[in-house]
Amino acid sequence: MSSPPLSEDLLALDGYATKATAAKARDIPGAINLAFGEPDFGPPPSSKTLIEAQDLNWDAFMHSSKSYEKNRGMLELRVAIADYYSRRYGLNVDPETEILITHGGVEAISLASLVTSDPGQEILITDPTYMLYQRAVRTLGRTPKCITRQPGDNEYAELNNWAGHAETAQALIVNSPENPSGYVASRADFGALASVAEKHDLWIIHDEVYDSMAFSRPHIPARCVRGLENRSILINSFSKKYGVPGLRIGWLCAPPAVIDLAAKLHDYLYLGVNILSERFALRMISDHAADTWMDGVSKSLQQRAEALSCIMTEDKGFLWPRRPQGGMFAFPSCEDLAQRLVLAGGHMNKNGAGATVSEHLLGENKIVSIPGHVYGPTSADCIRLILCSGDDVFEKGLKALDAL
Repeated sequence: MSSPPLSEDLLALDGYATKATAAKARDIPGAINLAFGEPDFGPPPSSKTLIEAQDLNWDAFMHSSKSYEKNRGMLELRVAIADYYSRRYGLNVDPETEILITHGGVEAISLASLVTSDPGQEILITDPTYMLYQRAVRTLGRTPKCITRQPGDNEYAELNNWAGHAETAQALIVNSPENPSGYVASRADFGALASVAEKHDLWIIHDEVYDSMAFSRPHIPARCVRGLENRSILINSFSKKYGVPGLRIGWLCAPPAVIDLAAKLHDYLYLGVNILSERFALRMISDHAADTWMDGVSKSLQQRAEALSCIMTEDKGFLWPRRPQGGMFAFPSCEDLAQRLVLAGGHMNKNGAGATVSEHLLGENKIVSIPGHVYGPTSADCIRLILCSGDDVFEKGLKALDAL
């Protein structure tokens, strides 16, 4: 007997590429997983004592598990997040009216998309960009619209085709530092974005989950930029900066009207976040020693990015149109290597050079990477490698790449 139909739109969505690749790698003995962005570092060791003493006990469990959290989340955590912005970026935020605790950064992205647009309306994303955005926007019944950025020093400021896109859109999602490319938006970029947002009455949704990992140029939260104070929404999370993706605690920082509406939707869709996870998050973000630890993590990621660029050279078939400026990923072009593989008797994957090289690295060298086409059409010649694996895995990856 047949079943009733399922959503055609959702059935047409492709799967989550990085998780699928990581799952595939687990079945390959000796695979060197440089694909899935689960940070090996973290949580900060200086937070351990307080978490053990105050949160890993029966009373804390009972308090956290016997009630729903309020729709805006724990006030103490919101106060601590406001202090985080103040001490790191000089940004003053009202914890009562301008912060909402979410179920990770993904919920924050969803809420920001929902409150700034209606079904069918357009939300701009750029190419390259984090693969989740286009799929999430479609899932929410909005229309993703892509703008291609060219590699450069001020990629958003140098875009010259805003008029054909921004005039019909409600919002633009900016990821900086960016997954996958490591690009960090400059002050000139944000100045241009402020002008575009004002001219076209556009929201800027700034996904800044890698904010503590900007190493080649400083991170700028969009709400620090003149003209974007009331036109931007910040998305952030504990997952990456503190190395705790399983905690699933993030936040949304925005003007009060945005938070009011997002809190209403948060009730309808999620009811509340996990209170025990909030407690763990509070210990970490209140621990000022963890700021120094995060700066050390950022330095380590920079060193790893430099090590990869020294090994993945032009003579091996790699180019670096964008060298990582932050985040925990490297995104070299491998078009020349793919052509060499084809000349040696291989075949070009239908998804481009990145997919061709990714297949080759997995089959011949047991290196697991993500092909660039999942991050946008102009990224098909690239592969993404993570910088956040354990020391042993990363060193094995370096040696295997050096032997190409």
